Amino acid sequence: MDEFVRKIFKNKKINYKKLVQFGFKFDGTFYEYSQKILDNQFELFVFIKNENDIETKLIDCDSKELYTLHLFGDAAGTFVGEVREAYENVLNNIVQSCCDETYFIFAQSNRIADYVKTQYNITPEFLWEKSPGCGVFRNQTSKKWFGIVMDIDKSKLDKEQKAKLLRTTSVGIFNARVQDKPLLPLF
Repeated sequence: MDEFVRKIFKNKKINYKKLVQFGFKFDGTFYEYSQKILDNQFELFVFIKNENDIETKLIDCDSKELYTLHLFGDAAGTFVGEVREAYENVLNNIVQSCCDETYFIFAQSNRIADYVKTQYNITPEFLWEKSPGCGVFRNQTSKKWFGIVMDIDKSKLDKEQKAKLLRTTSVGIFNARVQDKPLLPLF
């Protein structure tokens, strides 16, 4: 998956029914879509197996060869910029038409958010620009928080591990204020 695809599809959940409605064809393994761009100079093929397995191929219609220059961030020039823009526009259109937003990076955190949305019609609010992975759930009447989901760096929880970690590892934390009955039967 190239960096453009990774960035555009980040925190998105593919709705496979919408893919078919959009024009994707399913071959038993993956969904395939193609669209000509830039006055039929190129044909963009998009292959989707799941959220983590999305590939694209951009084919020059005249030479029938794979074009990749648009994938290099340091490649400059008017033409490359036009190709890159058209490529991103198609991918953004697919995301807008065929994907549902996810709130957090962890599946369990998203299941919690989906449950709260389904049961109480409340979605998380993201209050801190510096902490985009922290979402709070509020009572609609009192505006008091009843839960928070946080995607945080694991080293903040275990200072001894900080020196051992070569790369940042995130963890999902859910903190809820509940009454006598269980709030989330998700475990």
